[in-house]
Amino acid sequence: MLRVLLAVVLLLGAGAAMDRWLLPHSNRSAAPAASAVAPQQPSEVPQHFPATARGAGDAAADLETQLSAAIGRPADEARARIAALLAPDATGLADRLAVAATTSAAPGGIRQTVIARVWADNAGDPTNLPVGTRVAVQTYGLALLGAAAEGSASSGELTGAWAVHDLTVELTDAGWRLAEVEAPAPAPPPDVRGTVRDSSPRDPQVLGRVLGPDSWAPGTTP
Repeated sequence: MLRVLLAVVLLLGAGAAMDRWLLPHSNRSAAPAASAVAPQQPSEVPQHFPATARGAGDAAADLETQLSAAIGRPADEARARIAALLAPDATGLADRLAVAATTSAAPGGIRQTVIARVWADNAGDPTNLPVGTRVAVQTYGLALLGAAAEGSASSGELTGAWAVHDLTVELTDAGWRLAEVEAPAPAPPPDVRGTVRDSSPRDPQVLGRVLGPDSWAPGTTP
């Protein structure tokens, strides 16, 4: 059950605050002065990514974080938020994701995902793509799930898991939108201690693309 919940959390993303960290203003297209200083709301739909394959990868990372706004929301509100992030022909996806958002976690607590790396098909090609183009994307991220601490940090519990997530985004008239969402695949965590001390998966093959030379940290320039 814990692995299922962590997979759902990874799918639904980190939220608007993490989006601000992952996608610096330097990589966003110019915006009117009024919107440039206004804080981004969780319900806003991203529309500022280039119509290139690399833009599709950055959009996919952003769309994952935007989906987090639906976690713990009432069913109708969750579905409306999610539907706004999907391509018009993503039949059935809104219902499936809405069910996950309304059943995966109670209100409050910690549900956060940090996207560390992104890979997109043909990301090195700077050609502008036509509306209707779909691009395959992979993300590598850490999902955090826990109860909110009250009084002291020791009163809260926090668990985490790394995963690789396959997504397909489609370029619509309104910008990049999610067209297909696969279940996240558990992936090895970064080995910062030089020894294996947990039961995380260790097969490095799943990381072949998201840690390859043609992957990148979301929001960075080539």
